[in-house]
This record gives sequence, structure tokens and C-alpha cells, in this order.
Amino acid sequence: MNALTATPGLTFNFNLTDTQRRTLMWVGFVLLAAFIVIGTAVAGTTGTEFQDTYDLIVGWAKGYLGKIFAVAAFLVGCGFAAARQNPMPAVFGLVLALIIGFGPSLIEKILTATV
Repeated sequence: MNALTATPGLTFNFNLTDTQRRTLMWVGFVLLAAFIVIGTAVAGTTGTEFQDTYDLIVGWAKGYLGKIFAVAAFLVGCGFAAARQNPMPAVFGLVLALIIGFGPSLIEKILTATV
């Protein structure tokens, strides 16, 4: 018997056909998609309460701290490549350095893009 007992004496019967289950699943997906769209529609409409922190972190990433991390990632990758006699750690270090160098600008352009 497919019954769910919530409280003694009160039962809910969930004997659904395949078509009903499929319909209920699609309704759930549509509602989930609607909530996601509504959430993203207002995601970019914030105040300026985090602007100072954002400017500080982006300044670090685009400034000398970001350059230090990029060069250090590349050098550590080259060091591991030399120790293992395998060029892949150096390639990984180079890719990481590129992500550190171009990542903040790329993320900013993606998040501020308008359609």
C-alpha cells in the first residue's frame, strides 16, 4: 500500500500513474527554472555596500599582488617541471599565471555584460 501517514488517523494516498508523475516532474522543473530566472534577474541590482571590498580585492588581483602570484605560480610550475623532468607542471603554472593575470578583467566583463 502506497500511503503516507502524517498523523495517526490521517493518511495521504500517492498512487500516481506514470503520466501524472511525469506531469508533476515537469511542473517542478518549470517552477525551479522560474525561481532561478527570478533570482538572477535581481542578482545584479545590489547597493554599494560591497563596493569598497570589491575594489580592494580587484585592485590586489590586478596590481602587484596579482603579478607576484602569477610569477610565483609560473616559477613553482617550472621548478616542479625541472624536478620531475616533465613539462606539464610548467604548463599548469603558465595557465594558472594567465588565469591570475586575465581572470579579474574577464570576470568583470562577463558579470557586467548586457544583452
